[in-house]
Amino acid sequence: MSSSAAPRRYVRPGVYLGIIVVLAVMSGVALSEALSFEAAYQARERRALSEGLSQLVDQWETLLAERTAPWYAELATADDVASLETRRRRDDDFFDAYYLWERDELSFPASAVEEDLVALRADPCLERVATLSAAQPGDPVRLAQEYSNCAGRDPAVTLLAVSEAAELLVNADQAAAADRLIRRLGRTMSSPIAQVAAQGSDVRRLVILRLQHARAIDALGRGDIAQAWLAGLAEEIGALDAPLLERVSDLYHFPLATDLRAYGGPTIGGDGDETAARAERRLAAWRELRTVAFDPRDLPVPGEAPRVFVDPYADPPWLVLVSRLGVGDLVGAVQVDQAALLKWLLQRTSPSIRPFLSIRDADGRVVAGSSDDLAVTVDFPHALRHLRAGITLSAVSTETQTRRAFFARILPFAIAIAVGFVALLALIRNDRQQELLLQRQRDFVARVSHELKTPLAGIRVMAETIEMGAFRDDAQRAAFARRIVDEAERLTTRVNEVIRAATRPSDDVPLPVDIDALVQDLAVAWSSRFSEAGATLTVQAEPVGKAVAMPVLLRDAVTNLLDNALKYRKSERGGRAWLRVYADRRWIVVEVEDDGLGVPVGDRKSIFDRFRRVEGPGRGKAGGHGLGLSFVAETAKLHGGKVECLEGTNGGAKFVLRIRRRH
Repeated sequence: MSSSAAPRRYVRPGVYLGIIVVLAVMSGVALSEALSFEAAYQARERRALSEGLSQLVDQWETLLAERTAPWYAELATADDVASLETRRRRDDDFFDAYYLWERDELSFPASAVEEDLVALRADPCLERVATLSAAQPGDPVRLAQEYSNCAGRDPAVTLLAVSEAAELLVNADQAAAADRLIRRLGRTMSSPIAQVAAQGSDVRRLVILRLQHARAIDALGRGDIAQAWLAGLAEEIGALDAPLLERVSDLYHFPLATDLRAYGGPTIGGDGDETAARAERRLAAWRELRTVAFDPRDLPVPGEAPRVFVDPYADPPWLVLVSRLGVGDLVGAVQVDQAALLKWLLQRTSPSIRPFLSIRDADGRVVAGSSDDLAVTVDFPHALRHLRAGITLSAVSTETQTRRAFFARILPFAIAIAVGFVALLALIRNDRQQELLLQRQRDFVARVSHELKTPLAGIRVMAETIEMGAFRDDAQRAAFARRIVDEAERLTTRVNEVIRAATRPSDDVPLPVDIDALVQDLAVAWSSRFSEAGATLTVQAEPVGKAVAMPVLLRDAVTNLLDNALKYRKSERGGRAWLRVYADRRWIVVEVEDDGLGVPVGDRKSIFDRFRRVEGPGRGKAGGHGLGLSFVAETAKLHGGKVECLEGTNGGAKFVLRIRRRH
């Protein structure tokens, strides 16, 4: 491609003019049909419905503000937020959780206590039992007795010792002994697990003990008591705050849900378990908010519309309302359950209009109310602004319904005009995209030519110097030769970068991939690269197991994101980046976040197009040809997922890569 050649243009004025003429004629005909009483009547009818619906939506927002205002007031002065939260969750159907920030740090809910098994097993008593277990592994009853002798010491040691002893006894068909041993813990087993955890115990160990107790009770032939015990445990877990829930959420689904299903008891842990679903939304919201620091000066005061955080991916989403509490620098938030909140709002609506109301999300899916076709819709202005309220066509008066034949007359014109406009806009958009692509290709060729010519020029100059013998001695000749080799390696590196970015492996096929091992390899490799560059990479990877994926493509996609985070760091500071990996229901999510140059808001979608680069101060030195992020987007698409660019730390960039979890 020659850079001096005149660019081909895709503008087709004749086609545009023809479409416009046809649309103008059809619009005139449709206009003459629309100038009638029926059109004017319908406009008035729908306008009245829209105005009434807008007033109703405002009333709903006011109801929500009035209902939540006392909650913020209680939170601002509460000495025991946990007890307040428990009471509020009991009294209000749509209340889920409180959050409290003090001096830019999340102080409630507090982090969960986690037992340190290494430190606990260093206890002299437990060490002695471990030694005995190694020497006499075939006597579980005696080992259980030795473990039980360690109880009554440090509370954490006691819980671990009793748990180890109970496991040995149950497995040795000594269920009665296990039952007696666990019952000796008294209040630790009879009190709510959240209350015991607040006293410094690891909630995970408590849940394990209760599961062991249920096994022992079942082995004694009292399955009904074991079932009731497990059902109560499931209810307690579902009411835990997010930090505690994070410690035991896996135990909720297995073995707790499995054991209850075996008894034929209440079905938990499945798609229909609303308690588990609300708990998962509470956990997801806490994971999102625990790293957020709020400036009270940027938040509304109590009585004003709160700042709203909505999960854009969950269905239904979690919903958190954040406000300044008016006491020092305290910032408070209330998490509410969307389904329960909408049900509460609809119940406070006049019975005469309630059957015709429908609330839908941005994709048009019904989340509350009627699923009939809508006559008018209105956006929620504040707390529920991700939703729309609507009134169904059945609310339109009978007189209007008898005139539907009128709409049948103009419907073909409307469809034809709409199709014409869509075709016109599609042609214009296609022309612009083609011109933009050509310009990007020319820019790409210019950049690559420059980056390839530079090492070639150096090689030629030094080769000519050697050819002419313009060197003083063999050492200088060797130096020139080394520089030729260095420039050749630089040239090879650039060529390989272009080839690797512009193509993808043809032999990469989906196969079971250990995502945890892949992430660990990337973490090891890139941590050293960041360190050598004077930057830091923090890896936060939750175990996600295996998934069917294309390993080469996936590794290269994450490598591209990490390479960008390193290249586009700010020169005035070393640079920080975070690699996070976690599972989100049917998704595996990989996040790469940095505090570097960032990506302007207007470019956060187009940067995934081929040959698209963000220009600006400090970006030219980083190189690149506008192909890396398009490769990442293609990889996400091949894995049934997507990638998006969000705001990162301190103005940096945050790339979120989601791939479907297929086993």
